[in-house]
Amino acid sequence: MEDRTNNPEQMTFWKTQEDGITMSSRPRKSRHTPSPPVAIDEQSVQWEEPPASFTIDVKGDARNLEYGSRHRVPSYYRPSTRNVLGSRTTLGDNERAHRDKDLISRKPRLNLKHQKPVRIIRKADATFSDHYVADFVPLHLPKREKTREGPFCRRRPSYSPVTEGTTDEPSSDEDAPQFLTLDGDMQQERANVTRSLDRNAADWHAWMRLVELQDRIDGFSLSGSINVKWRSNAEVCLSIYDKALRNVTDLEGRAQLYLGMMSKALIVWERNKILSKWQTILGQCPLHLQLWKKYSDFHQSTLSGTTLEETRKQFLENLATLQELKHHAKRPPAEFSKIYTVQIYVLLRLSLLLSEGGYSEIAVATWQALLEVGFNKPTHLSISGPTTGQPGIELLNHARVADSVTIETPSTFEHFWDSEVPRIGEPNAKGWSSFKNGEGEQWRSLSTEGAASGNDSTIIKTWGDVERRVSGSSHMPVRTTDDSFDDPYRVILSSDVQSAMIGPPTPSDHGTLLSAFLCFCHLPPCPGLWTNESRVWNSDQFVQNQALYDHSRLAMSWLEKPSVSELNNDDLNGDITPSQLRDSSLPHVFQFPLVNFEISSESLFTSAGQWFSAFGSWGNIPFPIPKDFVLRTLQLLVVRGVGGDDLAEYVLALELQISPATVRKSAKSLLKRRPSSLRLYNAFTLIDHYLGNTEAAYQVCDTAIHMSTQLGDTTRRDAILLWRSRAWQHLTTGQAATALVRLLDYGLEDAPEETSEVTGRVPDHTSSTARLRLRNALTAGRDCMLSMSLPTHAVYFSDLLVLADYLTNDLSLETALSTFKTNLYRIYDKTPSARAIEALFRQSFARLLFIHISQRHPYSPAFIRSFLAESIAVFPHNTIFLSLYAWNESKFRIEDRVRGILRETVLANHQHCGQHEDDGSDHIATHFFAIYTDMHRRGLFLGSNHNAIRGSFERALSSEGAAHSAGLWKLYFLFEHGKGDPKRAKEVFWRAVGACPWAKEIYMLAFEYFREDGMDEGELRSVYDLMVRRELRIRVAL
Repeated sequence: MEDRTNNPEQMTFWKTQEDGITMSSRPRKSRHTPSPPVAIDEQSVQWEEPPASFTIDVKGDARNLEYGSRHRVPSYYRPSTRNVLGSRTTLGDNERAHRDKDLISRKPRLNLKHQKPVRIIRKADATFSDHYVADFVPLHLPKREKTREGPFCRRRPSYSPVTEGTTDEPSSDEDAPQFLTLDGDMQQERANVTRSLDRNAADWHAWMRLVELQDRIDGFSLSGSINVKWRSNAEVCLSIYDKALRNVTDLEGRAQLYLGMMSKALIVWERNKILSKWQTILGQCPLHLQLWKKYSDFHQSTLSGTTLEETRKQFLENLATLQELKHHAKRPPAEFSKIYTVQIYVLLRLSLLLSEGGYSEIAVATWQALLEVGFNKPTHLSISGPTTGQPGIELLNHARVADSVTIETPSTFEHFWDSEVPRIGEPNAKGWSSFKNGEGEQWRSLSTEGAASGNDSTIIKTWGDVERRVSGSSHMPVRTTDDSFDDPYRVILSSDVQSAMIGPPTPSDHGTLLSAFLCFCHLPPCPGLWTNESRVWNSDQFVQNQALYDHSRLAMSWLEKPSVSELNNDDLNGDITPSQLRDSSLPHVFQFPLVNFEISSESLFTSAGQWFSAFGSWGNIPFPIPKDFVLRTLQLLVVRGVGGDDLAEYVLALELQISPATVRKSAKSLLKRRPSSLRLYNAFTLIDHYLGNTEAAYQVCDTAIHMSTQLGDTTRRDAILLWRSRAWQHLTTGQAATALVRLLDYGLEDAPEETSEVTGRVPDHTSSTARLRLRNALTAGRDCMLSMSLPTHAVYFSDLLVLADYLTNDLSLETALSTFKTNLYRIYDKTPSARAIEALFRQSFARLLFIHISQRHPYSPAFIRSFLAESIAVFPHNTIFLSLYAWNESKFRIEDRVRGILRETVLANHQHCGQHEDDGSDHIATHFFAIYTDMHRRGLFLGSNHNAIRGSFERALSSEGAAHSAGLWKLYFLFEHGKGDPKRAKEVFWRAVGACPWAKEIYMLAFEYFREDGMDEGELRSVYDLMVRRELRIRVAL
């Protein structure tokens, strides 16, 4: 074949772009036989004027000689950007190239070799970058409008002060600068914060805000790994924290800065460096509870590199460090209380760690010893510090006792413990104070329910059933003389609890110790004993792990919405009214199992389907701590007079959940010991209502009200509880007229005693005299309680004022809301820092809204939504407001407001949203609630699909406040396994093991769900070996 390059007589005309750049002299390949190029004699072509869009190729392609034939030369294609397919974007056809030799050359571009890449540009259009942070992928992205803002514009772009990670290499496709965006508001706020720090560098709030703004920078066209992005951002934040700590001197401010710094340090620093830094921090702020909480989180979450025993020793070292702080002379008494609070929290974390690792016996014994020393100490013992007058530091450590504490009989507690008489919580227990030497043999009597033993030759796939059966029947310590038990971990001697013992609490610290014990038993807090410091525990992912033990049908209630036929079952006690059965969504509002709201009498004694129960699903979850042990422990403390009427009322409510048949007898026994306690009479009334003894309940209430007139002023102020309970009970049962009649009797000296006297009485709505008298009496009571610094009683009076205006104005919610706001402002004016009081008042008004709706009275959904949204904005983690908001919105399918309020208000700004220690936005309960609502959406059009639910799990587990929640990981596993995807479930299982290495229940999921499909015997054996290496409790060895 004759080569065209050697024949100058054959030429081809090729059309080019308007810019006149020459393309290849070859035609494009075609799947059909290409026609030979038409040869044209140059002399025969007559042009009037040479067209600018054509040129003459006189030589041909220079590549023909290189490839040997023009048919072997690769084809070049012209895209719209003048690039060459398969090559780098810096190459393309260039009109300035030499046309006789090269058709392809480097495109002209700016020389960026000595120009620093632009890191951040101003967002020209707010709607443009919204598509990159939205929860969906748009089908069509909007075109960017031309603007002078940009990386190569004449106007200087807006730079971020953060320039780390830039490079001096020329820009390319792979190494292009990663542009970040700052909207105008954020950039302006950043500038304001910087100017504020220039004026006052000691303002730690401004430094925290600067770190928050750094975390909120949105990535634009990021091509790197997300881990690299986080690490780079963490390094920048650490530099900001370091600069802030050099300027801030306030102790609280430094503590908050340290908390943020150590969160970022987990991403960048190594373990040894983090430990060293923690030692320095705790030396500077030794009494800050949040710092000790963060330090405990670090040790427990990094257990994967150590063992359970090593982590236990670290917790004990922390206790020893706190003990040393008590030896400092001239320490103020308030600091002793702070040290004791931190000690109790560390012990709470230690006992939960041991219990979840399988060592429930030592965990229970630790709390038995603490409660015996704290509340059952013999009165003849003299325990006091030599210089401060504070309680003894350590009863069982003889060396320290000899140096700092005088004890008449230092071995008394060892004799009591090792004699194995019944200890607190066990049957027939009388406590340390009633102990006499030589009485141990006839006291202690334990059942042998845990005598079951395992078979060493158990097959690996059935080992899980045997292990769970043996573990479920043996949680309490046993006697050394009991031959039916061959497990040494079940026998707890005094030396085993010695290292975890601390001194007895002062009377002001009784509430702290009791609150910690209730948290250990996974019980809700007790009203009146819940301190501000202990409120931190309620949001702790390592403490709130109820879902980890949920093996019953309640675990499946997360995965599907209960139907109407399921409402009248044992879990709901069958106490559902016919009107509630007609509305399947009504009981659903109470199904969320986690409790995070202010506890009151109505939530302690409420019937199922009437209001939110303080105990939630506690009675149906098989916790490792026996429920009868918890009840006997608290009953013994009540007999000792611990906790006053607050704990007595709480114990009656707990017994109502565990043993309804015996609770009335227990209530009468308490009333014989405390005959003037109006609060216990009120509890007795609520118990009768719960059990269905309505007439008896009203009779007891009327009798107690009449009796209150003969009591002293201090005791008589609790009579408002009886008036309030009676009004709410009438209103709950649909007797609004009777409720008003009874309420109008308040303040009358001749108030009727018998319930029958109200029969036939019709309330006079037009009687302004009766209404004015009632309002004046309630207002005077409210102001009196505020003057006496009793805000809780002031809320009770304000609550009745709201009910009175509601009942006397034809059940008007608008009038009730106006009265509510007026009283709320009045309470705030006297007690501006009482956030718990406001939450209690708002919960009461929310209860009125629920009753109004459930009884089919006319209402405006927008009115309900407005109040609940306002309450959520103030208390974003209150499960009452969240549940009612979701229930109200479940009737409408137009907008998905629940998901919006969760992401915009509740889960937004995890680190620096809350202004108080108890309202930080990264709350474990709200993460559970977000997942719960996603699981119970009504259809695909509202995002109710598997991927959306999976995304909710991932968002929760990627947050700092829920990343190590063993209960949340278990729920995630059950969700994936329930969808029939063993591969995904297996992946989640191993991630859960890495995140919660101490939780034995997580490992047991493999033997329960993967023994048939998902894991072979070798993989199951590897899970077992991993449990052994991490020193988790195994009762049946293979």
